[in-house]
Amino acid sequence: MKIGLIGLDTSHSEIFTRLLNDHNDPYHIEGARITHTIPTFSEDLSISSTRFPNFYDVVKNTYNVIPVEDVEELMSVVDAVIIGTVDGRNHLEWFKKVVGYRKPVFIDKPIVMSSVEMEELRKLSVKHNTPVMSSSSLRFSESVMQAKEDPTIHSGYFYGPTPLQEQMPGYFWYGIHLLEMVVTIFGTAIEQLKLEVLSDCEQIHLTYTSGKHVIIRGENSWHNRFGAVLHAPEKVHTLNLWEEKKPYYAGLVEQIVEFFETGEPTVTLEETAQIIQLIEKINRLK
Repeated sequence: MKIGLIGLDTSHSEIFTRLLNDHNDPYHIEGARITHTIPTFSEDLSISSTRFPNFYDVVKNTYNVIPVEDVEELMSVVDAVIIGTVDGRNHLEWFKKVVGYRKPVFIDKPIVMSSVEMEELRKLSVKHNTPVMSSSSLRFSESVMQAKEDPTIHSGYFYGPTPLQEQMPGYFWYGIHLLEMVVTIFGTAIEQLKLEVLSDCEQIHLTYTSGKHVIIRGENSWHNRFGAVLHAPEKVHTLNLWEEKKPYYAGLVEQIVEFFETGEPTVTLEETAQIIQLIEKINRLK
C-alpha cells in the first residue's frame, strides 16, 4: 500500500516514515510504505517552521519519499493519506482537499480545533464515503492497551507534560495525549469536571456517571514521562510509558495500516468528537 504524507513539520513525519519504510528498524511495520509527500509547514508557528528543514531532509533523502506539489498529483499515486501537519488549524482545510478522492485518511492530533469544525469534517466524511481516523499514539501503548482490558479499574491518576501553544490553545496541543489515555480506559461518560491550577501544573478532576474518578496532572514544562497509576479492587496498574520497550508510535502506526486496509477506524469519529468537546470544556474552565 502506498501512503501519501501531508506535512513534514513534526517528529511524527520522521517516525512514521521510519517505521514503515526502514526494514532494519526493530519495529518495522509491513504492508504499507510512505511513498510521496506534500512538504508543507506553517510559517507563523515556530514549532513548525523551525523543524521543517530537518524533517524534509530526512524523509526525502534517508527514506526516499518523493515530494509532490499538489493534492491532485499526490492522490493519483497513493492509496491512503496521512494529514500529519503539526498545526491543527489547517487539518480541516487539507481534509477538504482530499476527501473527494474517497481514500482513507488518518489525521494526526488534534484532528481539528473545535466542535464546529469536527461536525463539518464528519459531514464531509459521510457525504463522500471517506473513512477517517485520528488518535494520539499514547492510547496504543502496551500498558494502556493492557489496562483497558481490566473492567474493574475504578479510579486513576494520570500525569504528563502539557506545554502550551498559543495557536493551539489549552489541551488541543499536548493535553490531548493525557485525555486520550483517560478516554481509552475510562470512556467519555463524564458527569463532573473540575480544574485546579497550581504553580507547576494543572490538575483536572473527572467524575464519571458510574462513580469512577480520575485525576489528571498536566505539568507546565515539557518532558517525556507520560504515565498513570490505576486502582482496581484486586490490583494496582502502574503505567510508565517512557520505559516501555515497544514504542507507542509503533502501536499507532500498526493501527493506521490496519485502518487503511479495512476502512474501519479503531477510534471512531464519535469518540474523537467527544474528546474535542472535553478539550473545549477544560479550556473554558482555564
